Amino acid sequence: MDIEKMRKWLEITNEYKKTDFWSSVLKEKHPDEFLREEKGYPKVDIYQDEQNNFVIIEIPGMEREHILLHLISNTRLKISGKMNPIFPQEMEIQRERTCGEFERVIELPEAARAQELRLQNYNGLLYISYPRNVERII
Repeated sequence: MDIEKMRKWLEITNEYKKTDFWSSVLKEKHPDEFLREEKGYPKVDIYQDEQNNFVIIEIPGMEREHILLHLISNTRLKISGKMNPIFPQEMEIQRERTCGEFERVIELPEAARAQELRLQNYNGLLYISYPRNVERII
């Protein structure tokens, strides 16, 4: 998306609108940042070796009991939960960390069975592994 076209569009919309809504939005977030939005939360890395698939989910500060995992199909894993703030909102001066409820569906590289998923929560990362479905030909 061309930033100059976006700015021109904002100027035109502000001419016909009584409030300065878009300008106030852009004071909080530069137009370039809209184009760099992340895929989702939480962040996910996927790896595989000859025997296993590995999914690593970044969940700093989350307790295991606040995380729900559902294998919604053999190749789709849904993670959901709630990240609670550490301090009350009244105390907030600056906050960059994500808080609140979240949900993300992760496309797995190969089919999985729920009973084969192995979970480990360590240092703010949730490690999930499961065996690959590789057929060996003599």
